[in-house]
This record gives sequence, structure tokens and C-alpha cells, in this order.
Amino acid sequence: VVGEARPERIQFLAKDVVRVGEFVRADTVDGKVLYLVESSKLESKLLSKVGDYITAVEAREASKVNPRDTVRYCTARAVGLVEEILNGRRVYPTLPPDPGTSVFLAEDELLKRIFYNNSKEWVAIGKLLRRENVTVSVNLNKVASRHLAILAATGKGKSNLLALIAKRIAEKNGTMIILDYHAEYYDLKIKKVKFVPPRINPRYLDSEELADMLDIRSDATKQRDLLRRVYSKDVAKSPDFWGTLKGKLEGCANNEDEDFQTRATASRLLEIIDRGLAIKGKIFDTEAESPLNLIEPNKINVLDLSELTETQAQIIVAHYLTEILNDRKNAIFKKNSRFKSPVVIAVEEAHTFIPQDRSSRCSDVLARIAREGRKFGVSLILVSQRPCKLNADVVSQMGSFAISGITHPRDQSFVMEVTDEVSTELGATLPSLNTGEMILAGQWVTVPALVKVYHVEEKHMGRDLDAVELWAEEASVGRKNISTEELIRL
Repeated sequence: VVGEARPERIQFLAKDVVRVGEFVRADTVDGKVLYLVESSKLESKLLSKVGDYITAVEAREASKVNPRDTVRYCTARAVGLVEEILNGRRVYPTLPPDPGTSVFLAEDELLKRIFYNNSKEWVAIGKLLRRENVTVSVNLNKVASRHLAILAATGKGKSNLLALIAKRIAEKNGTMIILDYHAEYYDLKIKKVKFVPPRINPRYLDSEELADMLDIRSDATKQRDLLRRVYSKDVAKSPDFWGTLKGKLEGCANNEDEDFQTRATASRLLEIIDRGLAIKGKIFDTEAESPLNLIEPNKINVLDLSELTETQAQIIVAHYLTEILNDRKNAIFKKNSRFKSPVVIAVEEAHTFIPQDRSSRCSDVLARIAREGRKFGVSLILVSQRPCKLNADVVSQMGSFAISGITHPRDQSFVMEVTDEVSTELGATLPSLNTGEMILAGQWVTVPALVKVYHVEEKHMGRDLDAVELWAEEASVGRKNISTEELIRL
């Protein structure tokens, strides 16, 4: 240990290579402390101040024969007292190690005891990035009660990690709902998966929501005003919902007492409704009592939102999540409910549903689940590649994090604001992490760690398309369909 040492952070010189993400240990008055290496620097004093090429070459040769010239300089953060960690508690030292204290690589056997846990609430999720023989387990109870945020750049393994979590939840007979905004999971092959088309009873929508679901433009104020006027309680309660609504509009369109603009607007609304029912009619179910009837307990339910606009997806999500939260409240209070056990809700493209700069149609219910969900057994997994576009208040409620590949400075700053377990030094390594390599932090891991997450073979979507191969296949099919006469002409 050299330089200034603090209880939470030390600096040390290393004889051999020490990588970021490695674990080391050192003795303190409080006992043995485990540290996570957050920065590793190699410096040559002879080469650090050269100003021309010839001098640099000479300095390089001199450095080769001077073992004292090259210095490996590392910074490490305390993640807890070893004995306390082994007992399932994270207790930090109150005193730093003395200057000159020896620093050792943590032994594999120690790390295995720390990171692998075969208790029923723990599941294996990957290997330590710097120790491939050390399995890392995470606590599913913490995911199901204290929320999780998966924040990673495109192509860094967000959807693979979510698929792995879904697989582990399915193995535990859990209930999960994946809000699939970009059809990333439509071919997920894990056990107990169910693909759910979005359904909603239009009777439960207000006039603005109905207008959005019918693709009425937000600036079409005359159309929206007229829809609000005719969309009365008797329409909502009518056995023939659409027939009654269209009948009222036809009455306006044919009423000579109405002005020309109103009659024209009514006619246009009739066309919009017919078009909307032709294109998205399968979404509407006037007989459905609850959107939850298609969601199965103890299954991984993938709700496909890919054919909806952003606003339509928000409306569907708001209604589903409100029903789920109310259902779980009923379960807690021993009333009739569909879900008898906790429900995990994964929100892909979460910045679409809880944006930082505005309120969405579903941001209120998501914020409420983030604040209160743990009391009723409803938890969130927020997935996003642009953390800074997420509502900071909601993300601050997340108890656990998986982070990788964040390159934009605003996104990096946001990550360090919402979790104190990612320091500036550790955050600087985020862009250099490869696909599947992630920083896991928070309550679902024993201590923060850089982890290589297992690859889920049962998930195929999310990978880049092989354009050249697809073009070649198309060309091959085209050649097979060429007639004899066309071949002669060639």
C-alpha cells in the first residue's frame, strides 16, 4: 500500500499484471478486507517526459534494463470485511491498512465461497470476469422485491441477461411479464414461456385513450372533441360497443341541424374507426373483463407490443400494470386474486415508458410500483441503452444494477448518480467491456463484481442479422425459380 490510504479506498504498487475487476485482499486493524481493483496503470518514468522520437527510443532501451523504471499503479475500493461477507453481511472497514501493508490476490477458494451460493433463492448467472473458474450467483428474492435496472449499450447483452433471468425465474416456478416493445423475445425457447398478444376492452378507455388507440392524430382537435362528445356512458355500457358508437357518429353525420364541419368530422371519424378496426381490431376485446385473463401465473409471459405506436404501447402498459398492482394488493389482503405469488415485470426500452423529460401514459403507475411494489410483491426490471433518458426518481428506487458498454458521458454520469457502487474509476471501464461482460452491483450480489454472463442459447433475437447471407439465400431462391427460357436467354 502506497500513498494516501482511506478506509474505503487504497492505492498499491504491483509487481505483476493486475486487471480492473480483479479482487485483492489486505490486512487492517478491523480484519482482512476484500478490495475490487477499479483502475490499473502502467507508467515508465523515463518515457513519461520524452519529447522527441530519438529520445523515446533511447529511453525505451534504458527502461528495459532498469527494473525500477516501470511501475504498476492500482487503485482498489473496499467491498467489505472478509469474515462478514462470508457470513452474508457487507460490513466496511473503519480504518485503512497501514502504509506498506502487503496486498495479495484473493484466493480462488475464497472467491468461490463469496460468490457461489446454492441456497434456493440464489441462481448462477455467470463467471467472474477475471476468474473464469469462479461461479457468480445472484439473489432472485432481491430482484423480486427491490427491483433491478439493466443499463447497457446496444449489443452488450441486455436482452441475453433478461432472457437468462427469465429462464431462472421459470426454473423457480415464478411469474414474469416481459413488455416486449421491439419483438426481441418472440422466439424465446425457454420452458414455461407464453406469448401474449395485447388485448384491451375499449369500454375501459377514456376518449383520449380511445382516440390514440384508433390512430387519431394528436393535433386533430375537432375529431377528438367530437369523439369525446359522442363517447358517453351508454356507449361504454352498450352490448354492441362499436355499433352504438358508430350509430352516434352516423347520427351526427346525417343531422341537418349540425354544421357542415361537424358532419364532415363525423364522417371522417367513421372512416378512421373502420380503418382502425381493420388494422388493429384484434387488440380490442369488448367482452374482456380484465387484461390479465391472458396472463398466466407461474409462467414467463411475453407481451408483444411491437405493432403498437409509442403512445398505444404506453396505454396498454398502464392498464396492465394497474390491474397487476391491484390484483397483488388483493392477494396480500386475502381477497380474490389471479396472482397468488409475486410478479416480476420486465420493461424493455424503459426510456419509452418512463422518460426523464416528460410524463407518459404509464409513468405514474411505473413510479408507484417502484415506490410501493415491494410491499405487494410486484417488482420491476428496467432495461435501457440510454440511462440518462430514464426518469431519475424511478431509477433511484432500483436496488440492483447490471451495467455494460455505456459510452456517452451523460449516461455514465447518470449511472454514477443513481448507484454509489459504480465509481468514476470503475465507470471509465464501461466502454471497454465486451458483449456479455457486465458490472453487477446492488442487493442481488454479495459484493459488486465484473461478471461474464452466461449465454442463453434459447434466445436468438437481438443478434445482428447476417445481411450478406440473407441476400445470398434470396439470390439462390431466385435462381431456382428461373424458367428454362430465361436460362437460355442468359
